[in-house]
Amino acid sequence: MIQTGHSIRVLGPIDIGTPSGSRSVGGQRARALLGALVVGAGHAVPIDHLFEVLWGDEPPDSADNTLQSYVSHLRQLLGANEIVHVDHSYALITAADSIDALQFESLLAQANESKGDPETCLTYCREALGLWRGRPFGDLADDESFTLEAYRLEELRLATMELSLEAELALGNHELVVGELEAAVREHPYREQLWMLLIEALARSQRRVEALRECARLRRVLADVGVQASDELVSLEHRVLEGHADSSTSHD
Repeated sequence: MIQTGHSIRVLGPIDIGTPSGSRSVGGQRARALLGALVVGAGHAVPIDHLFEVLWGDEPPDSADNTLQSYVSHLRQLLGANEIVHVDHSYALITAADSIDALQFESLLAQANESKGDPETCLTYCREALGLWRGRPFGDLADDESFTLEAYRLEELRLATMELSLEAELALGNHELVVGELEAAVREHPYREQLWMLLIEALARSQRRVEALRECARLRRVLADVGVQASDELVSLEHRVLEGHADSSTSHD
């Protein structure tokens, strides 16, 4: 088993986290191999797929031996029993709580289950977001083998951020999160949920004119890509106009 306190980390550059700091996995192909095994954690990953991850469509004649040497290297880092060879495949069988991406998804699930208790929900969200160190899979994020999984994880990160901000609003911390939400909508201008949270936070902070201005901005952003304002936005805009946007709102 991986030593206590150690973890495989892919929510940023691929490495191994230890109590004394990060530990390098090695070169790009060693990192790609570990990344591919993490994506398929708990399942057998065919060797042919691993060849493709490491060398694309042109694996060298020595691919079998070279792959075995990379696996041996990873076993030295992780433990001899962490990677098993089965039916022309390899599988990473380490515990889920030793992989940051799986830890993150578990914490997000617990946060969603705790939505009725904003303080507990926020605690889980903060712990989940605290696992992130950068783009998933680091410099391999744009590699064809990792693009979809990197995108999926990024979407879950944004969903976690939205959930944490909803919890902050439910706890009455609207003034504290306005700046964070303003930065978030600049970075993710087509994510309507973030705009909705910003509008609500401004309204609750007695900044109704600014809230209405953000409603208009969101309408323009959506119109630029041929999308109509949602019923939820229309409803929120009406409540801001009427001065009733200072009550708790569900964003399920």
